[in-house]
Amino acid sequence: MSALMIISTLLAVGIVAYYILQKYNPIFVFLLSGLVLLIFAFYLTGSPIPKAPIRSPEEMTFLNVLLDSFAFITATFKAQLSGVGLIIMSVAGFAAYMRHINASAKLAFLANKPLGRIKNKYFILSGTFVVGMALKIVISSYAGLLLLLLACIYPVLLALKIRPITAVCVLSLIALDYGPKDGSSINMADMVGQKDNVIGLFLDYQIWSVAAYVAVIALAIPLYFAWVDKRDALKGVLSGEAEIPQILNPKCPTFYILFPWLPVVSLFAAYFLQIKLDVVTANFISIAIVFAVEFIRHRDAKRLGEDMVVILKAMAEIFVSVVSIIIAAGVFAEGVKSLGGVGILVNAVSGFCKTGEFATFAVILSIAVFSFLVYFASVIMGSGIAAFNAFGRLAPEVATKLGIAPITLVLPIEIASCLGRAASPIAGGILALAGFAKVSPMEIIKRTTPLLLLAMVVNILVAFYLAKANPLPPQERTQTQAVESLF
Repeated sequence: MSALMIISTLLAVGIVAYYILQKYNPIFVFLLSGLVLLIFAFYLTGSPIPKAPIRSPEEMTFLNVLLDSFAFITATFKAQLSGVGLIIMSVAGFAAYMRHINASAKLAFLANKPLGRIKNKYFILSGTFVVGMALKIVISSYAGLLLLLLACIYPVLLALKIRPITAVCVLSLIALDYGPKDGSSINMADMVGQKDNVIGLFLDYQIWSVAAYVAVIALAIPLYFAWVDKRDALKGVLSGEAEIPQILNPKCPTFYILFPWLPVVSLFAAYFLQIKLDVVTANFISIAIVFAVEFIRHRDAKRLGEDMVVILKAMAEIFVSVVSIIIAAGVFAEGVKSLGGVGILVNAVSGFCKTGEFATFAVILSIAVFSFLVYFASVIMGSGIAAFNAFGRLAPEVATKLGIAPITLVLPIEIASCLGRAASPIAGGILALAGFAKVSPMEIIKRTTPLLLLAMVVNILVAFYLAKANPLPPQERTQTQAVESLF
């Protein structure tokens, strides 16, 4: 039976990956496969349908099993739309409003000013990378931030005699999603059961992984791209003169650069002052403040109504592109979990150590396997969201069995999904960069893959350190073992 459960699990993942590779809609694939897996697992392993009412054996007809499976999908929609989904939608609405009033564009435009003081062009590339990663905390969309940087910083880099291909390669490395108002970070907090502690998780865990990535890549950029440029010059590859786009100063007051920071500052202030403030409320308060300033500036109430439409449309769009994938991937993850193969493999891996001890080999193996699995899945899909949600929701249970804090296994998976997206030739951000530089997306990927793989190694090592420094409290291990013994 154990072999059958493992084979069924691997087969299910393989089939889903195949259809996604065939360009089927991932939301449809995840929902349908999750529904089928829940029903199949019920008859194969006896796994109950999650959140289903308790029924007598006589009541467990196929019709009731089918209805319970659909009821689980309904419950998942309700839970996400009133929780993480609403948070992500509010973040997207605020971000769209910042773009609409040019506040985020103004911030990106002014952020590149210090770069002109740097003499060495390869150090300028490092500075661009650091500035971009700093902006990521307030402009959370990967493609959105890249488009802003293409408009504001890319022309500056070309004017400083930096090759277009090198410039867009460095911009593509501004890849990590992090911070208290980022959708993936919020989703990660929900996965580990701490959706109200996004700031705490950021300060205690996420910031170390991000800081290590920024430090290592910023140091590697001058050495690596100097070598790449020399290699390309010898081969005569992509060495033509580039047309320098016009640098445009967005039309809005300079103080508008403060607006994108409002939710982040509010959340940090509330955290340190021990005031209860959630992300949704912080975004809505920030929108209200900007509304007031916009009304004073334009003296036009109808304009605010139009701005509200912009916010609501962005919330609807992010539901289709992100929230729906989170929901569908969650259903699929539950279906995979119910097959039992993941649990068997985890128990086998955790068997490398004695009960109650820190499993050094088992932990680093689990971190590496999960991280690279999500990395390559993100490369294939062109998006980190689906891969992260499909496999990230399996990680907390694995971490608990290994005796480590769940966040220390979920965090490297989240970062791997970002790095995999940056390595995908079909990712929206990479396609935009390739279009601006007039090169093939694969030309970007070929040049950045070594640095992304270096980042993966750093990601795994930092996660391993965090896992070793934050073992699961003994009482939580005991509770987990007690729950498992009931089944």
